[in-house]
Amino acid sequence: MNGGEIIRIEDLRFSYDGSTPVLRGVSLRVREGESLAIMGRSGSGKTTLLKLVAGLLSPYQGQIELRVPPKKIGYVPQQIGLVRNLTAIQNVLLGSLGRPGGPGRILGFFERSEMEKAMGLLDDLGIAHLAHRKAALLSGGERQRVAVARAFMQSPSLLLADEFVSDLDIVNAIEVMRITAEMCRKNKVTVLMTMHDAFLVRDFADRVALIKYGRIVRELPAKELDPTSLAALLTGDVAEADAKA
Repeated sequence: MNGGEIIRIEDLRFSYDGSTPVLRGVSLRVREGESLAIMGRSGSGKTTLLKLVAGLLSPYQGQIELRVPPKKIGYVPQQIGLVRNLTAIQNVLLGSLGRPGGPGRILGFFERSEMEKAMGLLDDLGIAHLAHRKAALLSGGERQRVAVARAFMQSPSLLLADEFVSDLDIVNAIEVMRITAEMCRKNKVTVLMTMHDAFLVRDFADRVALIKYGRIVRELPAKELDPTSLAALLTGDVAEADAKA
């Protein structure tokens, strides 16, 4: 792996049932400190790729090399995954469970420094006043911010985010993206995310990788992404994708 790379993926192949390929030879590099967005149609393999990088799926063929330990990887899934009967701050504190701390943390007893960090993250995301409100009573945008805070509770070097603003209205989506991008720049966090909104990608990503039927078909700087031609780049059949690979 080159000195500036934090992720190196080589000829990655994966199938859920052993016969139908989902990823068909993905090769990808992510440099330390950059924000890379993966774009593609539903079913193209975006979420599967992120789950493989996160270590949530196996086995696979090919190589995934990470220059970051698993405990330093923050993951924001598309379905958020908050515990509805816990408060916002309790959900954020769940992000620290992967760190050493003995039986006390397992039983839900956290150090004062962790409580302060969790509250600080909620404050950064503009929802400190909702710290003690149960997740079930939060709006979609508020829950999304809690999920981001939970990921940053791990003090990640790498953030994996799967369509994490796709269910939000455009105003909330822009605000959550803006705050997340600021937190990543401030903490020098590398970002690998999946997104479908080309305008958000142009504003908040450094680079884009287009995936079609389990293959990366093009990479380009985010600023060069043309939303009007995106559909044409991502349509076609499997045979066409294979022919261009």
